[in-house]
Amino acid sequence: MSWSAYLYDTMTGLLAQRLDVPSFSWSMTVSDSSFSTTAQGKGVGDDELSGMELPWSQIPGDTPAARAAALQPYKRGIVLFWKSPSDDPVSMGHPILAGALGVRKSSWHDVSVPYVSMMGLLNDRYLVHEDAFGKDVGHTSKQVFRWENLSWRALACEVIRQCTSYKPGGELPIDLPYLDETGTHSLPPDGASGDKNAPKRKSKKRVNTADGYVETVVDGDTTTITEQHVAKKTKQITETKPYTYETRKGKVTKNHTTTKTITISQTTVTKKTVTKNYEDYSEQTVTTTTTVFSFDAKGNQTGSTTSTDGPHKTILSRQTVAEYADFNVSNHRASDILKNIANVDGGPDMQFRPYLSDTQHIRFQFLAGSDGDVYLNQDKRLSLSCSPYGGTLENVEIDRAAPYMRVYATGAGSDSGTMCDLAEDLSLTSISDPWPLREATLSSSDSKTYDLLDSAAKGMLEVNRHPLAQLSGEINVNDCDESGMPLHPLGSFWPGEMFDIAIDGFPDWPDGVYPMRLMQMSGDETGKVTLKFDPVREPVE
Repeated sequence: MSWSAYLYDTMTGLLAQRLDVPSFSWSMTVSDSSFSTTAQGKGVGDDELSGMELPWSQIPGDTPAARAAALQPYKRGIVLFWKSPSDDPVSMGHPILAGALGVRKSSWHDVSVPYVSMMGLLNDRYLVHEDAFGKDVGHTSKQVFRWENLSWRALACEVIRQCTSYKPGGELPIDLPYLDETGTHSLPPDGASGDKNAPKRKSKKRVNTADGYVETVVDGDTTTITEQHVAKKTKQITETKPYTYETRKGKVTKNHTTTKTITISQTTVTKKTVTKNYEDYSEQTVTTTTTVFSFDAKGNQTGSTTSTDGPHKTILSRQTVAEYADFNVSNHRASDILKNIANVDGGPDMQFRPYLSDTQHIRFQFLAGSDGDVYLNQDKRLSLSCSPYGGTLENVEIDRAAPYMRVYATGAGSDSGTMCDLAEDLSLTSISDPWPLREATLSSSDSKTYDLLDSAAKGMLEVNRHPLAQLSGEINVNDCDESGMPLHPLGSFWPGEMFDIAIDGFPDWPDGVYPMRLMQMSGDETGKVTLKFDPVREPVE
């Protein structure tokens, strides 16, 4: 059981030469798992690879140009495979980490190669319309991306697609399985987190059609779509009129025949659909007006009749909207948008996971939790055990964090006009063996309303109002059962997945089996892997 490393083309995933990497350190996360009360959100899963000091003898190529071509930053990448006895003997194993090579530093004897993860690559991509930036009147940019009724992960997929395959030279080998999936949440303008309501904006747009027009008016949470269709019947008539003109022989009278088209009937149908968004639902009202015009034999309008159908009201799932205006491009870094999506209330876990698409290519699965379950899907659940006499989880340590009882939150505004809110739970200060009061602050200038500020304060308090504990330990991915099959090889588990941890005989932790979510795993060129789990409520308060 061992590691192996290969170069690959970052745009296509095509595998290239094998590398002998003598030593390295690696780490993989699903989101932030720190105790800090000042963290701005959980973020997106990422991975790191460091310590790659490679002797020139390991770099493909017999000439300086060939060696430079093999290590071109961002064009070339490195993928680490883990192979265990359960893998096909002729296979390379399971890809665990993959990313682009960064800007290298060379010496006479070796070369230091940084690693750029998929999130690092998306850090240099911006969500903006192609061939449109600065091309509106006065060299402005008025185009806006607008997506409605997408799930969080569908929105993330759309952002990734716009920032990769829709850009020249932007292709990356990423699978986007959630495109167009409907959902129940929306982002406020430009992806800022926290606002549960549709963006407050005003706009008006009319598109002419072959038989009328479609006009869309957005005013805050209300969208009005007016469709007008005109159906006409016409016919051609001939008209003969005499005309006279003078000649040397006298007056001459002749007839002149003309053909013209007249309207004999016209029906105009106007359909107005008004959608009003509320916090948990939307109300749609449809009114259809039909006007029939009458004409005489010469095509002159003689009258009209109008009938109205509606209004008909329907209650729908809430219309959700995400908008990104091109003029705000500096805030549209693709990686930041993904982080904003992950950081909102109910935002999903996200992860880029490499896999072999065939014997010559790797690709990345973009995985994310759903609107209903923010955690990543897993098909099996591993169990680990620890005790003073041994177990599959070794060198166990448990860190603690004391509870907070109050959160002082400040929101939008300045000086004495700053919005303020206090969230508190003093129950632990009044038990028989009370905890001393601990207070924290939260600054949330993006919270424009009291409800948003109160939600942020209560959310922070909820996470920290109980004493917390965080378990970490080590496993050896070379461990096998009696038949020689690996117990938990790399590639069989990932950050974000649930484990059952059996704890027996720990000095200050009650015996039992505890469900815990893996947040981070790290290691080196050996089979030793350190696992860090999500903080859980301390069983003894």
